[in-house]
Amino acid sequence: MTEITLSVHPDSSSADAWRSLASWLRADARLRDGVTTTPADGTSTDGADVLRLAVGGAGAAMVLVQAIADWLSNRREDVTVQLSRPGWSAELDVHQARDMGQVTALVEATVRAVTPEEGRLP
Repeated sequence: MTEITLSVHPDSSSADAWRSLASWLRADARLRDGVTTTPADGTSTDGADVLRLAVGGAGAAMVLVQAIADWLSNRREDVTVQLSRPGWSAELDVHQARDMGQVTALVEATVRAVTPEEGRLP
């Protein structure tokens, strides 16, 4: 199991966006059990609220990226979601989420980050 951290930027609207993304991911039965939120004391990374997801393999990584892209595609304001784990990070914004080439590239990068021993899509 790999933990991926999600941050929503810009900070000006991140609280509402963060709550919306958390709700969106929890609504997906395939991701629900792996979603945890920022500690109750309100600590965050670089001023952004943080979600943590336990991702167990290539399939879960693909579901996660597609869920984020779907959420971003439904946003009106320009927000960016940063995905990270030790030694790797990537971002997806509203405009990129509407470009299947960009989403596919992020899926592939996320799969490689989560399953370095496989390094490819199933």
